Parts: sequence; C-alpha cells; structure tokens
Amino acid sequence: MKGRSLFGLALLLAGCSLPVTRPAEERLIAGAEEMARAGDYRGAQEAYRRALSDSTKRSFADRALYGLARLYVAPDNSNRDYRRAYEHFERLLREFPQSAWAPEARAWRELLSFSLSQREEAERARQEVQRIRQDLDRLKQIDQELDRQRRR
Repeated sequence: MKGRSLFGLALLLAGCSLPVTRPAEERLIAGAEEMARAGDYRGAQEAYRRALSDSTKRSFADRALYGLARLYVAPDNSNRDYRRAYEHFERLLREFPQSAWAPEARAWRELLSFSLSQREEAERARQEVQRIRQDLDRLKQIDQELDRQRRR
C-alpha cells in the first residue's frame, strides 16, 4: 500500500511539473504581439487574422481584435489606417462588450472617431478650395477675354 501511495504521489508531482501548453490561438497572438513589438506589422497582422479565423472557442478573439486594431494606429506602421482601426475596435466592442480590452477599445474608438471626422472635414475644405481656385481661374480667363474684346 505504501508503495502505491508513493507511486501515486510521484505521478501527481510529475504531472504538476509538466509544461502547460497554451491553446493555438494564444500562441498565435503571443507571436503576433512579439512581431508587432519588433516592427513586423505585416507578419503580426497575418498572425492576428489567423488567430481570429482559427479560433474555435473565440476565447482569444477579443485580444486578437484589439491587437489588430492597434497595428493600424501604430505611428511607425507604413500601412497605418485609422478607418480600419476604428472598424476593429468597433467590432471588438460589439462582439465582446465585457472584454477586458473594452475600456481601451472605447477610448481608441472615440479618439479615432474625432480624428476621422476632422480628416473628412479637412478633405471637404480642401476640395472646396480647389473648386474656388478653378472658378477663379475661369473668371480670370473671362476677364482677360473681355479686356481683349474692349481693346478691339
């Protein structure tokens, strides 16, 4: 009996010392986070997307969405895209409103909403200035033509 209990104890202790394996999604996300820190935004984006599509339990989908959105606002990311970041933060909040990432996602969404509206307003103003310049050029041409006709 004593031998069996020692054997059982040894098995229990051996089981406790076995390495804990992480789910595939968590490994993908951890790899994506490491790539993002190293500046490999394309690789990180691909890993986050794979984690989202491979996730069966969706237990890490909120973390993947948050990471993916953050890639799109990274200042040194040449593929920075505030609109896509906003969409990913919005999706995170819609699909996982109780996520630990939700408060930060809400803050980012508000900042991006303001930034995007300012950019749209600036673009409308730029287009209006361009239209006014074109109108002014046409008026100058008309004025020059009228001057030529008066001189004749």
